[in-house]
Amino acid sequence: MMMKNTKMLVCAMLVLVVAVLSACSGTNGANGGQASSPAGSSKPQETASAAAPSFLVEKGFLTYGTAATFPPFEYMVNNEFTGFDIELGQAIAKEMGVEVKIQSMNFDGLIPALQGKRIDIINSAMYIKPEREEQVDFIPYMGLADSIVVKSGNPKGIKSLDDLSDLTVAVTRGAVEEINVREHNEKLKQAGKKEIKILALPTANDAVLATEQGRADAFLHSSPGAAYLQEEKPGVFEIAGSFGADTKIGIAVRKGDTETKTAIEAALKKVVDNGTYKQLMEKYHLPAEMSYFK
Repeated sequence: MMMKNTKMLVCAMLVLVVAVLSACSGTNGANGGQASSPAGSSKPQETASAAAPSFLVEKGFLTYGTAATFPPFEYMVNNEFTGFDIELGQAIAKEMGVEVKIQSMNFDGLIPALQGKRIDIINSAMYIKPEREEQVDFIPYMGLADSIVVKSGNPKGIKSLDDLSDLTVAVTRGAVEEINVREHNEKLKQAGKKEIKILALPTANDAVLATEQGRADAFLHSSPGAAYLQEEKPGVFEIAGSFGADTKIGIAVRKGDTETKTAIEAALKKVVDNGTYKQLMEKYHLPAEMSYFK
């Protein structure tokens, strides 16, 4: 009987030793091997090289507003968003380990949507102007000029903004072109000349159509947009003149939102450093001198 009890005691001790060794082995494996993923982590976050802001309209997505009527920056092809800004937005989101969600809207609705926290940023080739800087903060990424576009043959002999006195000019409502014309009208008034007649329309495409149909004598467009238009409608338009070569465009964030601004700046730097920015400029035929990063 005693021998039987001894055997049982030995067996119990062996089981205890095996259990302890197994536990130690498991602990050493967790600490010494590959660390387990923290709770709530996801594959995009593991591959992110720049931090995403803590507040996003929708978790896991960089939601941005754009007016997709401004090639080569943002426009539609077969109901798909395309253009320099669209691919730049994707590249920035990738660096932050999130996906992109695009909200398409009229240009004059972009800033209200940002201020109302319906979007995280504005990614729509927005010109940086003092009156806008009072409402939003910018991360500049490109320099632009504006072009005066007229029908081929330039029947009115337009060469500059001064030549548009008493003529009708089509612009995108709320865009920088409308601001520029109103500013120039003040100069014309001071010089005793007639003001430019402004035809403000919802989209850049509307301004193009108004000029093509003769409802406007000219329309104002960015230099790359004007160049793209000549490819899209060969022989229909020509560039009569350019102005404002020192203009910058930027991604907009809410005023005072330093966290989102810093996050976008860090991700954009990665996109520039890895060559994606340069590749996109070449893809969309944007002149190298327009680059903000020289």
